[in-house]
Amino acid sequence: MNLEKIGRARMMLRLPAYGRLLSELRSRSMIEIFIAYAEASIQLDVLRSTDTPDGVLIEEYDQICLKIENSIEPYLRTLTEQSLTSHATKETQAR
Repeated sequence: MNLEKIGRARMMLRLPAYGRLLSELRSRSMIEIFIAYAEASIQLDVLRSTDTPDGVLIEEYDQICLKIENSIEPYLRTLTEQSLTSHATKETQAR
């Protein structure tokens, strides 16, 4: 099971505005985040699918996933803004 790939794909579903950027990120720290996200989201799926779901644990893992999403989004936003600024600068210089 490739946890990096699973985490990356699940995060892309949760943060579709950053899908392309998420697909391109390859740093060690991002890979670790994708793996952690995969582990938490898989555990959340397992908890939700049991015959007697534990609401407390479900809420805990749901919050873990949300915390990861919320912690990575400002970084993604910054990278997107930097990319847009760089692209605009290159277009201006080309004219």
